Amino acid sequence: MEAKNILDVEKFVVASNDMLTGKFLDLNKRLEKFLSVMTKSEDILELLSDSLEDFDEEIEFEKAFSVDKKTGSASVHLPTDDKGKLAISVTIFNNLINEKLNANQFLETFFQDKKMTPMQSFLEKIVRPYRDVICKIFELDTDISADDIKRQIESEKMMQKEAEKKAEEEQFPHLDELLKEIDKTCNQILALLKFEKKRSDILDDLEFVVNSIVQACLKRDLMVINGLVIGLNYVSKKFKNVRHLVSDLNSLIYDYYEFLAGGVSE
Repeated sequence: MEAKNILDVEKFVVASNDMLTGKFLDLNKRLEKFLSVMTKSEDILELLSDSLEDFDEEIEFEKAFSVDKKTGSASVHLPTDDKGKLAISVTIFNNLINEKLNANQFLETFFQDKKMTPMQSFLEKIVRPYRDVICKIFELDTDISADDIKRQIESEKMMQKEAEKKAEEEQFPHLDELLKEIDKTCNQILALLKFEKKRSDILDDLEFVVNSIVQACLKRDLMVINGLVIGLNYVSKKFKNVRHLVSDLNSLIYDYYEFLAGGVSE
């Protein structure tokens, strides 16, 4: 089965592994955390919805867990098919969380084992098969770790950035060269403005606009750069020593848009 968001399924597998390896006394609190991760996965919820279709929870639960009235011995007959395993497991989880089942009594009655505690037996007989079925259906390894997910997230972010850069390059070819020239010109303007002897509000405004253009270059936002340069034309009018550089900025942007429009060959 192909997941729409495999990352959420993987996070659930990690939560399952934490459940299986952790030491805890309160099953209900541990289940709440376990299920909260599970319910964040639309893929798992869709799978469970399918498994619960035509599943009579009350009848199937009584089939799986029964106590002989005469001897008092408990018997457990869990489904062997994947769909049945998922359905009965979810039924157990829900009944424990909703306190339809007393956790301690349920474990002591049906999960006695000579080699394990009732809690360990429950984890091995219910939680582990449940995790394994989900891993099988979504074709995932059962030993996924939090570090694996972190690496995957970082990899996906890198792939997304590369895809965005590729799309940007297709839409704005040679943008890096343009941004480099704009940044260089802005730094030249800022260097010249340091020689201004008298501080003034208009000088502060001019430096602010130029610095904003530099920041917009870092964000690769051509639309913002274009708007800021238009504003720069007005705030720089009184500063003759930077007019030629402001003119250069206008020419850089004008020529680039001409290039995009097909007016200049590569």
